[in-house]
Amino acid sequence: MNLFRTSRLACLALVLLLVAAAGCQNSSMRAAPAAGTGFVPMSELAPNPDLPFNKAWFKAGVDFTSFHSVYVPGVNTRYMLQNASWWQSKIRGDQMQQDVQAVAAYMRQHLIDAIRNDPKKRFQVADAAGPGVLVLDVALTELVPSDPVVAALTMAAPYGSGLAVEAAARKTGDVATVAFEARLIDGATGDTVAMFADREQAKASYIDLNALTWYSEAHVIIGEWSTQFVQVLERRPGEVIKPAPSFTILAW
Repeated sequence: MNLFRTSRLACLALVLLLVAAAGCQNSSMRAAPAAGTGFVPMSELAPNPDLPFNKAWFKAGVDFTSFHSVYVPGVNTRYMLQNASWWQSKIRGDQMQQDVQAVAAYMRQHLIDAIRNDPKKRFQVADAAGPGVLVLDVALTELVPSDPVVAALTMAAPYGSGLAVEAAARKTGDVATVAFEARLIDGATGDTVAMFADREQAKASYIDLNALTWYSEAHVIIGEWSTQFVQVLERRPGEVIKPAPSFTILAW
């Protein structure tokens, strides 16, 4: 067997091992669900294995096919800033209020873009509530930025010890997290027809370039949520929408 073929087989074996590791660790690396801030009555929500979010609730008897548009108002941040004392002691605590508003605006725009750019074109983006319109009312309820110092130590450490640094950071809670609570409202009646809640943390990875900036990891999660919201809105009976992987080989 020549050297080139041996190298190819070795690389293939390494890739397979990394993929297997990612699959095994995915479920155990997902963030714990949030307790809730009061934006939605969390006690009424329950886990749904068919959905990508931690908890959900649907009003019985609602015909979602009767809706043709979605209106996304500004993302609510009041519940997080009022109820979450943790952000005052975290890194960038003195700038969190400005950061929260910027990330909330980012989230709203990505939700709108996901609806507008959906290949199926099931829903239009509405400018206001009204008949045939679903109002996607979202609250950003947790936002913990990445710590670039920990990320730099992780990548600078030798292979293996770098993973140990990341594992220690996750165990002590020094990892980027973001959470939302949301409700779907009938734009004609004002009735709440569905509610959702989810909390996610930065993906575990062998190399995480996103962690070198404060909010890149939160942006990744928000992008995944935006896609998932569209999938949930278009979901057929019995269809399963899986959560995004919690592990990736390279995050950037």
